[in-house]
Amino acid sequence: MSKSEQIQQRGGEATASRRQEMLLECLRDHDAACPVCGYNVRSLTRPICPECRQELVLTVGVLRLRLGWLLAAVAPGFFSGIAACFVLIPTMAIFFEDGVLLLPLVGAVLFGWCSGLFAIILAAKRSRFLARSRTRQRWFALIIWMVHITAFVLLLISLALHT
Repeated sequence: MSKSEQIQQRGGEATASRRQEMLLECLRDHDAACPVCGYNVRSLTRPICPECRQELVLTVGVLRLRLGWLLAAVAPGFFSGIAACFVLIPTMAIFFEDGVLLLPLVGAVLFGWCSGLFAIILAAKRSRFLARSRTRQRWFALIIWMVHITAFVLLLISLALHT
């Protein structure tokens, strides 16, 4: 092991040691439950739960993660993606039986798949969405809903005109 690697390792150990000290200092005066077994770990002398023997670490977290607007934003996309798979079945049946491709249904399938893919990407990049203000999250979700409602109304109109 090189000298710089040894220094880095000692620096990491010092940081870990300082975190352990801060954890034990906090637990001297405060009740806290072990995240694994729920045992009250107040007044520990080592950062290990005496009940389940799980090593404890000091972390930063949120009390309650607010996912409401994220769920509202991805819900229509997930629904559209799943619905597109079901709409594909009669679309293909009509095509193979009559040789006719109903463009409104093809459009609905393509919109649903694109919408589903967008919802998957939004869910995967959720940290960027959650970093925005709640007002921006709300507007983003409302715009997504309006696009889906508009697409559904256009589908209904085009199907009514097509028949």
